[in-house]
Amino acid sequence: MKKTLAFVVSMAAAAFAADVQVVAPSGADFSPDAPQIVNSLVRAAVSQSGNTPVEDSTEIQLRTNIMTMGSSYIVVCEQAKAGVVVGSGKQKAASVDALDAAIEQAVLSALGEKKPEAPAGPAPEPVAVAPAPQPAADSATAPKKEPLPVNTSVVTVEVEEAPAAKTEEPVGEKRPTRNYNSFGVGAAIWHNYDYFANPKDIKDGKDRDEERSWNATFAFHYARIFEVSAHAAITMVNNTNFVVGKGWELHDVFLIGARYYTSTGAVSPFFGGGFGIGGQLDFHYENFDEVVALGLAGGLEAGIVLFRNSALQLELGVAWDALWDEFESFKRRFGSGTAYIALNY
Repeated sequence: MKKTLAFVVSMAAAAFAADVQVVAPSGADFSPDAPQIVNSLVRAAVSQSGNTPVEDSTEIQLRTNIMTMGSSYIVVCEQAKAGVVVGSGKQKAASVDALDAAIEQAVLSALGEKKPEAPAGPAPEPVAVAPAPQPAADSATAPKKEPLPVNTSVVTVEVEEAPAAKTEEPVGEKRPTRNYNSFGVGAAIWHNYDYFANPKDIKDGKDRDEERSWNATFAFHYARIFEVSAHAAITMVNNTNFVVGKGWELHDVFLIGARYYTSTGAVSPFFGGGFGIGGQLDFHYENFDEVVALGLAGGLEAGIVLFRNSALQLELGVAWDALWDEFESFKRRFGSGTAYIALNY
């Protein structure tokens, strides 16, 4: 009889269970393995509710979104049938350590499996019980009670106060950083600067010995990218371009700066800039002092990163840099614009 009853109960539970498609969670980017961990917690909560978590498309879908509010995490789960939201649950976790319990409660609420709560309404008032009547004592036969002696001695107790505990300042949670090497190739356009042959020619008003020229060049791109948040990164960029043949040149700048990502998705546009030093070899000129240039440099960059959620990324970018010969004069300025394609890993 007991076996038959257990079988009937199990068949009834299976009849009410359903396949629930667990959609990949969104907003879980606070650590590299967070999406996988959150997805596993959601699937475990679905199983706890008596349903079956699946990856294929079903009638019932469960979507999970995690948002940050200050140092807290907000978990929102939505149950959708045929594209229409029919149930939702929201929970707040004070830290990452409490995120598993918040996910479980939000999933159960979205699936309609809330834990039992105390019944609503005012609590019943206690009923006063009258004390049982005591038989009246005969005043003549009842013994007289003597008053208890009073102790008038004074006892002094010394209490040593413990020193107040030092309050520690709260330390903000650090976000795991992601660092990338970036190697790329491309093409560039470079220009030199107008040059007078010597000061005597300038005083005599003669024509310039070498005018500014523009040349198409090959380019090599290298960068080291240190992400400090989902939207920002510190960068070290080295762009090199060169021209071979008559009047060949070599142009190289090393810049330290930052970039800003306008999106945190798989496709992330960015823009940034940096400042540093650079060097130039330019054989358009005859004097050795003009052939070699060394000085301050600056640059701007913009582009787009594809597959940013992956450990291997594809970057398409453009950059413009300027190099000033020597450190005391900003009249001799070289410039270079670069378009490149690079792999970040």
